[in-house]
Amino acid sequence: MKLLYLYQFFRTPDEGGILRSYYLATALAEAGHEVTVLTTHQGKELREKEVNGFVVHYLPVAYQQRFGFARRVVSYLKFAGCALLHALRLPRPDRVYAASVPLTVGLTALGLRALRGVPYFFEVGDLWPQTPVELGVIRNQLLRILLEAFEKRLYRRAEAIVAVSPPMQALIERRGGAGKTYCLPNLADCGFFRPEPKTPAVQARFDTGGGLVVTYFGAMGRIVGLEALLQVARFCQQHTAVIRFLLVGDGSEKRRLQCLAADWGLQNVRFLEPQNQPALRDLLATTDVVYVSFLPLPVLQTNSPNKLADALAAGRPVLTNLPGWHADLLLTHGAGWYAPPDRPETAWKILASLLNHPEQLTLAGNRARQLAEREFDRQTLSVRFTALFTQTAT
Repeated sequence: MKLLYLYQFFRTPDEGGILRSYYLATALAEAGHEVTVLTTHQGKELREKEVNGFVVHYLPVAYQQRFGFARRVVSYLKFAGCALLHALRLPRPDRVYAASVPLTVGLTALGLRALRGVPYFFEVGDLWPQTPVELGVIRNQLLRILLEAFEKRLYRRAEAIVAVSPPMQALIERRGGAGKTYCLPNLADCGFFRPEPKTPAVQARFDTGGGLVVTYFGAMGRIVGLEALLQVARFCQQHTAVIRFLLVGDGSEKRRLQCLAADWGLQNVRFLEPQNQPALRDLLATTDVVYVSFLPLPVLQTNSPNKLADALAAGRPVLTNLPGWHADLLLTHGAGWYAPPDRPETAWKILASLLNHPEQLTLAGNRARQLAEREFDRQTLSVRFTALFTQTAT
């Protein structure tokens, strides 16, 4: 089939970031489909590039994680409009795959369905508008009602809906997607990320020699609540000097977090710039525990963190501060731990135990890799994903 893949934040391994769209587009191309991806870049002109068997059209729509809410909304709407206009100039696709966030990508999908009769799949990466409502960003009741109506319309008109977690799938079923939802969590590249021993060269590169290394990597926005990790680092510094913390990434909260770490005199915390996929593999090789952080909001318990899949594939156990399906999965399989964000002493006890009993860390790492292979393997999930297009075509 001729497929049009819509995703505003498409990234390649060389760029780093969330690679779900890259993996899925690759899987579709390898299955024999003709795939065109519409996304954005920070430049001022349209750019076209062939990537791994498919074509990517980069629309000039500015977006940065540091943008405030209003500026983000402008970027979302601009992409939806520009993507629709650009798609209308392309040969008619057989199907559209529209991946959110943001929810506004659904405008493009609905527009192509109305104007050219193209059916669409809709992927739900976060529950909108529930997420900004719980964050307190959307407070106007009328706006909330309108957005919820738009969400339900997207679900009803979609040919199929792809959710990134089981609880998200269940919620979508109740909101208008009954009978056509599928669950596809984030993918772990178990061939690229593998358990690797620490080496002096990599430790020197990241300055992580000695002690236990806890790493957070990803966006540093408000939604991830990284102040909780600094509280853990603060508590650890008061009790032991051999637990180190790396915060890797960028975002609207990074500068504030750096200032907070300085004000608290945290000598065990370092901030690093975002890493591409090869550098992230090296970073994980020198990491003992990966920290997954979110604000304590019910809606966030339904998400599927990409960093979780990467960490597990690298054989690194995960410490998370958010209850929910992925915390339950970690605990059930012995691949990680849960510590509430307001209880830094709980996280410290877990880390101190690992420091004193390294065999526990080894066992949890082995189980993490097994969990990645069983639940998140890229090859297995890619087959399941491409099969959706065959099922709906029959």
